[in-house]
Amino acid sequence: MSEFLSYLFAILVVGPLQAEVSERLQGVPSPEIVEAGRACIATEAPRLLERAQEDWAWAAANAVGVGVGVVDPVSLLSGQNADCNRLVQVLSQGGAAEEA
Repeated sequence: MSEFLSYLFAILVVGPLQAEVSERLQGVPSPEIVEAGRACIATEAPRLLERAQEDWAWAAANAVGVGVGVVDPVSLLSGQNADCNRLVQVLSQGGAAEEA
């Protein structure tokens, strides 16, 4: 059952998260930020899937939230990852900010 939920979470949350990050990074002039985005997703996607397996209520709530547009998938990125922190900072500023 947990593998099935992970699969659904990957389709409903992780896939849109990757697409959202890729779309929002287009036009960002800093290759360092683009690389930070790739590194962030590579690190955090497995962590999100693991958390979804461990906490089905969290997974369901976030899958529905992302699906209906209430939850920004980028908000699921951990505050413990330096690449994700840089990425979230840039994306929250509309992608217009350069690397500090």
